[in-house]
Amino acid sequence: MEKKYLSIQQQVLMVFLLMFGSSLVFLTGKAASQNAWFSALMGSFFGLYVLYAIIKIHELFPGQRITQISTAVLGRIPGTVLNCLFLWSIFAILCTFLFDIIMILEIIYPLLPRVILFPLLILTCCYFLYKGITVLGRLGEIIIVPTIIITAVGLLLSLPHVDLANLKPFGENWRSIAAGTLYAADWPFNEVIIFGLFLPMVSGLKSNKALVYFWYCGGVILLTLIDINIIAVLGKDLAYLSLFPLFETSRAIGMENFQRMELLFFVIWFITGMYTMLIFYQGLTFIVQDLFTLKNYRALILPLGLCIVVFTLYMFPNTVEYSLLGFKYLEVYTFPVNLLYPTIILCAAKYQQKRQPQNPSKINPLQHTAL
Repeated sequence: MEKKYLSIQQQVLMVFLLMFGSSLVFLTGKAASQNAWFSALMGSFFGLYVLYAIIKIHELFPGQRITQISTAVLGRIPGTVLNCLFLWSIFAILCTFLFDIIMILEIIYPLLPRVILFPLLILTCCYFLYKGITVLGRLGEIIIVPTIIITAVGLLLSLPHVDLANLKPFGENWRSIAAGTLYAADWPFNEVIIFGLFLPMVSGLKSNKALVYFWYCGGVILLTLIDINIIAVLGKDLAYLSLFPLFETSRAIGMENFQRMELLFFVIWFITGMYTMLIFYQGLTFIVQDLFTLKNYRALILPLGLCIVVFTLYMFPNTVEYSLLGFKYLEVYTFPVNLLYPTIILCAAKYQQKRQPQNPSKINPLQHTAL
């Protein structure tokens, strides 16, 4: 049995911070215009299903990562093909995270060239990954309190600028609501699929899995409130046209002689964004480790970091290309993969479980799988 490196408290905080950091300063479900908050709420049910699926898979085959279970229940070739599709989905999402943070940094520090920012961010991530998974869990415990406090303060300070009329009419154009729901489901909610790689290292999950759903729902509520705040302050047109609507909302906040309040919130955006990137970076090393059956993932950290930088520069040479690929076309791939990947494995795992009593002489292929 694999050693437990994460407590249940650290795991649930990772779930919460991933959703918050993944959204960063964007508007979840922006395709639904003034109904973006409702689309985000509806899209969260997809993520809730994905979360249920990976937890159920872990209960059926404890101590194994989802990529290891895939090859065991589907067979080596089909499982490896499915893992490769999952690998590219996680890799593409990770590249978008990196470019997101770069764009935010360029707004705050416009004179810093990307040639410095890219290696600086990747080397920072590499440092934390070399420290181990335990450090990742402890980091979440450190940043959760200031994240919640500063976010709550930001919502309260923006109340004088709120115009609830901007949220009307509700339910207009159901097609845009459906599009916004699917968009929000893919990002950020279905991204909880990454935790299928972390659950074997979590202690006390079986008796405390309700905490995972509780913190997930807490993250959904927070993102919904943020979306309502953005639309109510900026209006649907400005919220849709702005690349970073939450950043524009924070710019409207000011207290007498205290201006540039967005710099205070930038600290939280940056920290949570980097933390989300760390989670996906760590997950990426686990996937590659399982694909090539390596004993240790640490040898992959720097080479994968170089690949991330090169592919990010190639995929997103400028903001226009990022807006087209990252916001319009990438979801066509990541949404079905992140939704169907755990679904296929769960169905195959349950089918194998039903057949097991009928073939008592057949040994569970996961029983002797090396960790």
